[in-house]
Amino acid sequence: MSSKNQPLQLLNVLKNHQRGLRQEYDVFLSKLGSPNITSEELKSYIKSLRDCITFLDKDHEILVGVLLKVDWTRREPDVVMEYQTLLHNLVSAHTYYLRAGLRMLVKHFVPKIPENAMVSSSDSIVLDNQQIQAHETSFINVHLVIKAIANIVPMSPTVLLPLLSDYFPYMTKDKYIQECYVKNLLQITHYMPQQRLAILELIVDRMLKLDVRSPKHEIAEAEDQMEEDNDIIFDMDDPNTTQDIQSPDAGYRSGGRFELESAKPMNHKEAERLDVMMYLVLKYIQQTCFNDGQLKWEDTKKLYRELLLVFERLILPTYASCHVQFIMFTLCAMKQPICEGFVDFLWKKVQDPNTEAVYRQASVSYIGSLLSRGLFVPISTVMACLGLMCDWIHKYLDQVGTCVQADVSHHGPFYSVCQTVFYVFVFRSKELLEMKKGYKWAEGLNFQRVVTSRLNPLRVCMPVIVKSFASVTRTHQLAFCDTIIERNNRCFLPSSTGKGEVLLDAFPFDPYILHRSRRFITSHYREYQGNVVQDDNDSEDEEDDFITDEIVSPKDSIPVSIGKTPTDFMAYSVSPGFKQTTLEWPQSMEG
Repeated sequence: MSSKNQPLQLLNVLKNHQRGLRQEYDVFLSKLGSPNITSEELKSYIKSLRDCITFLDKDHEILVGVLLKVDWTRREPDVVMEYQTLLHNLVSAHTYYLRAGLRMLVKHFVPKIPENAMVSSSDSIVLDNQQIQAHETSFINVHLVIKAIANIVPMSPTVLLPLLSDYFPYMTKDKYIQECYVKNLLQITHYMPQQRLAILELIVDRMLKLDVRSPKHEIAEAEDQMEEDNDIIFDMDDPNTTQDIQSPDAGYRSGGRFELESAKPMNHKEAERLDVMMYLVLKYIQQTCFNDGQLKWEDTKKLYRELLLVFERLILPTYASCHVQFIMFTLCAMKQPICEGFVDFLWKKVQDPNTEAVYRQASVSYIGSLLSRGLFVPISTVMACLGLMCDWIHKYLDQVGTCVQADVSHHGPFYSVCQTVFYVFVFRSKELLEMKKGYKWAEGLNFQRVVTSRLNPLRVCMPVIVKSFASVTRTHQLAFCDTIIERNNRCFLPSSTGKGEVLLDAFPFDPYILHRSRRFITSHYREYQGNVVQDDNDSEDEEDDFITDEIVSPKDSIPVSIGKTPTDFMAYSVSPGFKQTTLEWPQSMEG
């Protein structure tokens, strides 16, 4: 059959199929679906189908199904172009094939790993440059089709977004598969910007699942184990193509591969996958907000608004995430109005008595952690926030009067605000008290009334913060806490759980330990430089209440260290959120 007569013959085959004559139709299906079909044959069949596009109605779903299973993305450019045109015309003429077509395209975002692919000592897939380049070419071809379809079929995003969620690789899949999929999702946002919020929300949701499965003490133990075993680390990045990620104007190349810089991989598997994904997202944020080293203010504001919604919906309610929340930290470092807007957003939640107590407590923890850890937060902002929080504390004490007792379940937001004030003051006390009139200003915060109140916040707050705060305020004679602390140590604090548990234990922006992605954080991050004074009469059982030369796991109190980095105050804090899933949080008092 000559190519000139083939379209006419295929049309006859389709018409005969409608009349019940299936033999030629089945032969055509067999040839089209053959894995051994040559590019020339495929190109000829595609041209024939394109000329018969109007006849490919629902009666030919099997034929369309075979067509969608054809491995076309790695064929010669002319074959790829013919297939793209055919698929474009197909969904335009018959929109009921839209979902099937998009499903096929989304599946291509998950790279096919060759059976002979190498596996590193850490069980990670190792591909050569040729294999990676083949995947990149495939991704580019897929994006071109999705973009073309989205331009002509308005309902495409409605169909596409659920598919992106359905085919997101499970968290146990190799980091290379996760990397490719996340890169492709981020690439979609460039030609479908209206869907960026939904795509970012999907990515953050999957990263949070990895994050909560990667506690810092487990990561540290895995890193120590790797050093002890002297594992051989294979560098899987090509040094000839690596970009300097510190340059804000590093372009996001359409369909191209994000070049992950040479870095020591994480020995903890979930942390390794999370590290790669965080790298991609933080680099995307940087490239979206900067061009040639200049901040694109309007683009930055738009991205901030979208990520703020993602933060409110997903990150804020999540307990025990250690790293994903640094997305907001990075954004706040872009420009002062972003930081102030984020603090204002959080403070409004803290003040709102109609907001659930757990959200109010989480919000104030984020405020305290940002004020303490952000090198970009000026001391004037710290003073303003401490003033607001202390005013709120004193008004709360005025309202509850003197007939109350310490009760975490009923006064949770109050204790969280107190702990935040103590925490921030300890971190920034040197700057505050070295300012002209700084001591006078600190006296006006009236810490003594707070610590001696009937609600007794020193009894509830984390011991490491209480000790540090007591030491600083004693030195500068701003408050005297030692007697209260000694009395509290002799008493038992009842809680709503009946186990004497302290519920305040979270500051979300404490040390970031993922290897690749932390380079976006370190230049904006403040390490704690102070020391916690240990009393001579502290027992050995109380040594875990402060951090000295080792990082202590809150889970099992096993001292561990992270590499050779200096130990940081509160190094094992995590995000707040819903820690006590069985605890019923009552509505807090207005104040």
